Formats: sequence, structure tokens, C-alpha cells
Amino acid sequence: FESLAAEGAFAAVLDFAPQEVGNHLFGSAITAGADRMTAAGARGVPQIVSIGCYDLVDLVGWHPVPAHLEGLPGHAHNRLLSSVVLDADGRRRVARAIMGKLAAARGEVVFLLPRRGGNEWDRAGGPLEDADGLAAFIAEVHLACPPNVRLVDLDAHINDSAFAEAALEVVDGWIAAGLLPKA
Repeated sequence: FESLAAEGAFAAVLDFAPQEVGNHLFGSAITAGADRMTAAGARGVPQIVSIGCYDLVDLVGWHPVPAHLEGLPGHAHNRLLSSVVLDADGRRRVARAIMGKLAAARGEVVFLLPRRGGNEWDRAGGPLEDADGLAAFIAEVHLACPPNVRLVDLDAHINDSAFAEAALEVVDGWIAAGLLPKA
């Protein structure tokens, strides 16, 4: 993805699952590398970014949990992939890392921040709900958001139709403004 973005293969990028940023930050073997979430910005490609699975660090299912992640709650997706759920401090680190990457973007960046969560399991009443962790992440996004990023708070979960409608509204606005070609 980063290679294609660097080559100019995209008119726009809708990056709703930056989980690999946290994977790399916390040393997972499942990583897209240090340049995750940088190529589109360096090329000036307009981006809409959000928080899908921001709170999870993926691990190879049969590998032991790294010592620095031991004690965190876990979630087994399947026998090949498991995840640990970050605490509030870990989520703040992810927020700072994402915002740091977006600060270097040369094109339009909109960050959609769904205040009700970023994966199906963290919904209110869900098995990975952590209201304090989500609040810490949201607060850190607000603190670390660079001036080149338009931050849009949404009273929605990332899997709600209101989130999809907000993303499409941004795309429609870009088309109307001539930032993207009409299809």
C-alpha cells in the first residue's frame, strides 16, 4: 500500500485501520514497517484517516506474548492471529505516533474521530470495552493533532452508518472542490 501511494497510484486514501502503526510501535512481528501512513502524505495525496483497531496490537498466534505486553487483556481472532488490548498509556502512544505521521502530510488530511469506539469488540457493553482507554486516546488525539489535520469528532462508532456518511461527505466535498476527479 505504501509503495503504491508513493508511486501516485491513488487519487485519495481512506485509511480507517491504522492498526499497523501500533503493531510497529510495540514491536509486533506483524508490521507494515516504520513508513506506515507516510507515503500518501509525502506525495500530497488527500487522506481521510480514522481509528480502526487503534487499541489492539496484533501478534502471531503461536508466538509468546512479548514481555512488555504481558498482563494486557487478549483477544484471539483465530489460531494464527491474536491481539493484546492496549491500556490508556499505550493508546496515548499510538495517538501521538499517528498524529506525528500525519503532521508531515503535504496534502489535505481529515481525521475522523468516532468517539464511541474503533472496533466491533469495543462497543459499549462489548467484550473489549474500555471507556477510560478510549477517553485517553481521544484526549491525546486532540492534544497532538497538528494544524494541517482537520479533526472531525463524531458521536458515533466506526462501524455505524453515521461514520460512513461522514467519510462520504468529505469525499463529496473534495469532488465538489475539484480536489478529486468526478467519476
